[in-house]
Amino acid sequence: MRIPWRAAPRAALSSPLTLLVSVVTALLLSFVVAAAVLHSSASGSAAIAYQQDRLCDQLLHPGLDVDKGMRAEWVDRVITAARGTAGSRPVLAATYTTEVRTDFGGRPTFAKFGYREGAVDHVTVLEGGARDGMRVPRSIADTTDLRLGERGMGGKLPPVTAIYADLDDPVDRWWCSEHQQVVPKKMTPDELTSAVVWMPSQEAFDALPPELTAVGLAMSLRFPTPAPRTASETEALLASGNALLDRIDASTAAIDPEFPELRHNVVLPLPVENAWATAGNVRAAILPLTLISLLIGLAGVGTVTTAWAQRRRTELRMLWCRGSGPWALGGRAVPELGPPLVLGGAAGLGAARLLLGGYAPSTALEPGALPLAAVEVVAVVAASLAVALAVTAFRTHRMFQAPVAGGPARRVAAAIPWELAAAVPAFLAWQRLRAGGLSAPLKIGGLPRIDAAALAFPLLVVLTTALLAARVLRVLLRASHRTSLWHRPAAQIAIRRLAATAGPVTGVLLVGVLAIGTIAVGTSVANAQKASLDEKSGLYTGANSVVRIDTALASGERELPAELRGSTTIVGVVSQYDRTALVVDPATFTDGAFPGTADPDELRALLTEPLRIGPPARREVRLPGLPPLDPRASLPSFPKVGADGYVLPRDRVDSLDGISSWYLWSTKSVADLTAPLRAAGIDYTDVQDRARAIAGLPFLTIAWTFGFVTAIGGVLAVVAAIALLLAIEVRRRQNAIAGALGTRMGMTPRMLLSSHLLELGAVAAFAVVVGSAAGAVGSGVAVPRLDPVPRLTPSPTLPTVLPLLVTTAVGSALVVLAAAWIALRSARAARIGELIRG
Repeated sequence: MRIPWRAAPRAALSSPLTLLVSVVTALLLSFVVAAAVLHSSASGSAAIAYQQDRLCDQLLHPGLDVDKGMRAEWVDRVITAARGTAGSRPVLAATYTTEVRTDFGGRPTFAKFGYREGAVDHVTVLEGGARDGMRVPRSIADTTDLRLGERGMGGKLPPVTAIYADLDDPVDRWWCSEHQQVVPKKMTPDELTSAVVWMPSQEAFDALPPELTAVGLAMSLRFPTPAPRTASETEALLASGNALLDRIDASTAAIDPEFPELRHNVVLPLPVENAWATAGNVRAAILPLTLISLLIGLAGVGTVTTAWAQRRRTELRMLWCRGSGPWALGGRAVPELGPPLVLGGAAGLGAARLLLGGYAPSTALEPGALPLAAVEVVAVVAASLAVALAVTAFRTHRMFQAPVAGGPARRVAAAIPWELAAAVPAFLAWQRLRAGGLSAPLKIGGLPRIDAAALAFPLLVVLTTALLAARVLRVLLRASHRTSLWHRPAAQIAIRRLAATAGPVTGVLLVGVLAIGTIAVGTSVANAQKASLDEKSGLYTGANSVVRIDTALASGERELPAELRGSTTIVGVVSQYDRTALVVDPATFTDGAFPGTADPDELRALLTEPLRIGPPARREVRLPGLPPLDPRASLPSFPKVGADGYVLPRDRVDSLDGISSWYLWSTKSVADLTAPLRAAGIDYTDVQDRARAIAGLPFLTIAWTFGFVTAIGGVLAVVAAIALLLAIEVRRRQNAIAGALGTRMGMTPRMLLSSHLLELGAVAAFAVVVGSAAGAVGSGVAVPRLDPVPRLTPSPTLPTVLPLLVTTAVGSALVVLAAAWIALRSARAARIGELIRG
């Protein structure tokens, strides 16, 4: 006897739509599971990339420093020992003298001498350029009236062959590990600092006169290496680097009993810890949504299987009559639906990997991430096949063994308020959110602990609302038989059609509300975190870029470069104990300061009078160099001072010399702010960049988490659209018969199309309104409490949802139009005689 199951794979080709829907359903299901694994792994890599951007490249590999006390005769021995121990790894050594009074033939000045391989290639030469002599900074050359070819210290020094521009912030990243040595502190007269006179070779440095090296030398050893991309690569680099430093310590210990200790310069331990914590936080936060999406996807497989069973009803009845039981008939579904499910699973894994850059914050993955995702996809495909088997067995049992629907158990199950299963966890998550969804970090620079249960609150609100909306829709459809709108035939027919397919319609609504609500939550929380990071950074620094200047520029003795006018303002800062006051110029303050959400014109008008920032002061306050402060006007927050301080206009200050610190605030970048200052010869220090002002990794971790939530919402939206189209396809015969009979009874095609648009549009509109409202409510409650740095103002606020609402409405309308067109086309193309005979 031939086994009919052998022909099942070929039989799948007779239903191309079912085949396509099976592939797409498995693809989306596998994509969600694989993307969850890859996204959490990529989040750790993104954390590494973010922290690397804030670190010095040459310190990624642990380095060695000697701040002072190195003798000249030890230098070559240390470098030789380091290179011999490092093997093929490059070693970049630098040696420096201390600032020593040096005679260059003109006025005596203090100078520092140094050598670092490649240094001459990373300075801007102003005069000369030969490499066989000293390169002298412009500041020393101007002070001593030094000329090319001259030799200092009575001819003991090599000739001057180049004059270069002093290094100032922001320096090239090649210099970042040597910043303390090569960038002079020009505005600290109590501290002796100098730019470096660069020697042409290590031998020339070793040959410096003893009076320049007698005090002792400073030294640094760097080991340039390609930047690691993942947390595991960074951890391996840290371990190998520490081991190398230990070996160098052992090899240099015997040089001399007085040999100074080599200080280990290691910056990676906390970034590695933060990267693993980020990956763990993201994994824990997206796990609940992934499980929910998995259940929805498996339910979609069950829906596809149900549609397949309806299409194969005749064949299944024939096999039943030949003695096949429910489980055997369930096995009939596996070889027909199995290949598309397997194909969809493989496609989902491939899509998750190929689209990684679109939904994840990085494309770098840990070595085991992709194999783990593949294993989980295999498990999901196996679960899908099990669902197909079980659903077919159950359907055939209901069709052939227990055809009578209903029963007490089913009525009791329908009456149970399953919304409580989501409402109770939502309430508990709300309690966790109130208690603090983000705990304080245990160490400086560490990440706050993220409570995954608290992060799940807005999603649980959406899930509870979706379940409640589905129940409300079922009640409305059950009571719709009392509605009489025959004066509006299209509306009456749409209502009756909805009531006749209450189950599929409810499923579409449930998934649609989940999709729209999830997208709303994901975009709202992610955008709120990014906006909060931007605003907190701006209010913390006061402007996009900030530098400290001397009083001469603030008092008008020197003019501000023309390139900075209109984009820069001068601000004085006075601090004593816990009190801070700003002295501002009302006319230019809004040109350079970070305005936040304040209106520039209103702010400019307020600044003409002293302001209290924060709650009103209870008494008069006195600060050095300022008149007594007891303002009546107030603002809740202000750049730089946050939510506690004072602001007063410059014309209220008698003497600007009494202000302790003056700053330039600018809307320009740091590079665009400092370049005109250097060109004009204006000294500055304490450079601040708004992009690097505060650690943004806690904000980005939450944003990355809810970015994945948005991606899952998009997947659910596709599932909802497919479910809607599949519901139309499943009842194609009924729609065709009803439409064909209706047109022959006088119903116009326009009226028929209107009925389908009303039917499907009502479901879509219900899903859009309820999903958007649920997402807005859940996000509105959660966003202000998800503040990684609550000590800085302002707190995160819910962004506008209008663009998302418009996009969602347009997308839903397109899906409804497509589904209505399919239904109308099947009705107009139907042959009524064949349909009735079938």
